[in-house]
Amino acid sequence: MRLRFVLLVLPSLVLAASVAARGEILERVIAKVNGEIITLTDFQARQVSAAQAARVEPERVSQFLRQNNARILQDAIDEILLLQRAGEAGLKLRPEYVDDVIQNIKKENGITSDEQLQAALRREGMTYDDLRHNIERSMTRRMIVQRDIEPKIGVTDEECRAEYEARKGEFTKPATARLQEILVTGSSGGLELARELAERARGGEDFGELARTYSTASTRSSGGELGELAQGDLNPEIEKVAFALPVGAVSDPVPIGDSWRIIKVVAKTSGSVVPFETAQSTIRERLMMARYEKEYEVYMQELRKSANVELRVREVPLQLSGPVPEGGLLDALDPFAPAPAPSATEPVATPPPSGAEQEISTTPQARPERVVPAAEKGERKDPPPP
Repeated sequence: MRLRFVLLVLPSLVLAASVAARGEILERVIAKVNGEIITLTDFQARQVSAAQAARVEPERVSQFLRQNNARILQDAIDEILLLQRAGEAGLKLRPEYVDDVIQNIKKENGITSDEQLQAALRREGMTYDDLRHNIERSMTRRMIVQRDIEPKIGVTDEECRAEYEARKGEFTKPATARLQEILVTGSSGGLELARELAERARGGEDFGELARTYSTASTRSSGGELGELAQGDLNPEIEKVAFALPVGAVSDPVPIGDSWRIIKVVAKTSGSVVPFETAQSTIRERLMMARYEKEYEVYMQELRKSANVELRVREVPLQLSGPVPEGGLLDALDPFAPAPAPSATEPVATPPPSGAEQEISTTPQARPERVVPAAEKGERKDPPPP
């Protein structure tokens, strides 16, 4: 099952980590998740990333954030919970895996040197260390998903067959016919004229010209062109005649109300059914995706249930802290297919504290918290109390 996975989903974590690594700074804290913090800088970078992924127009940014801030915050919390769970499980990424992903990034983007990569990353607002950090977190998150969720979403051939039979209409292509028409009303010549025009068309006169001259239908200006129509989309009387005629044939006048239609069959296709063997992979992917989303949510609910999550603000900004970058280096990267990725879902957001607005925007804290440099060698270190 191939699911699109873009590394830009985590630039905020990169930004927060790189800022903290440079030394002690003062930063507002949006939330704490089992002692690990989500800073305002982190959250704002996530807003930029979300707006970029959704290709939001500048004038729609406030509306987009109002509708999505709760989800963005929940995604940030869930991501930390997944990474903490991976740490508890002892899952650790080997550096050479990160090297392989970076080489694939270079190859996919036609980058032949480290200097070109550095320049491309600068355009994305990232550094090489940011990129590695981003990849490490993304792949670690995938590792825990592979271990704990993917084994539960398998689909058997029998289940695929049952889904195919239940939805066979989706895999059935109806017969089609490309038609031209001439409409003659009682006041414009009636049945007598309609019969004459049918004989003239059969005798070799151009059907389109006859339609332009005599038809009273709205298709007159296009020479009576009705286009390609599927069986089941036509008036039953017209359909019965049209699909019984061979290509190139002209019908007798067909009475419809107080008018007559002459039909010419320009082209036809036969109906067909996509074989199960052809549709099986599509069905399997659909079923696995549905199961994945369900199992992922159940899994996250369990992690949330036992987590100590402290929201520090009622509100967060409804404006972006900087311009949304254009798509670029990582915009179409899919390094982790075929495994599903948590970013493909939109888990239910944790509601804000009682009385908070749904969109969550910032209120001042008594004072900023201190953010200390990141712990060495993966060791977790909680920030000191304020």
